[in-house]
Amino acid sequence: MPLTYVTGDPLMTEAQTLAFGCNAKARTELGALDIRLFDQFPAAFATYRKQCAQGRVKPGGLWLWRESHPQLLFMVIRETSVGATRFRFVESAVMTIARDYHLYGLKSLSIAPLGDSMEWPSLKPILDHWLKGCPLPITVYDGG
Repeated sequence: MPLTYVTGDPLMTEAQTLAFGCNAKARTELGALDIRLFDQFPAAFATYRKQCAQGRVKPGGLWLWRESHPQLLFMVIRETSVGATRFRFVESAVMTIARDYHLYGLKSLSIAPLGDSMEWPSLKPILDHWLKGCPLPITVYDGG
């Protein structure tokens, strides 16, 4: 399946699962999408916070909340809420998606913008490299 880049509101996705970047400390981030996700899915964030506090979530990993539509795939791409997006963490997370999407039960995926506009030019090639050959239908919301 092709990897498709679009603009728009990731919360309007028709994909089964919405992936977005977050931090390993489960601290609330202040981006507009982060705040909307937190407001719309408080149980997911409360459970994620508990998992982080118990040391079950590591940078570069994934954590899936299945109790919503769309499902939420937390991509742990920062160590803290004030830390920069780490390209190695993004690469680890997207490698896991490309390799193990079937183990997570993913049928279709949308990825919200990762990083900021300064980081996007370096992040897009990582997504292209690891996800372009993946048979999973993937839509990426452009962060540029």
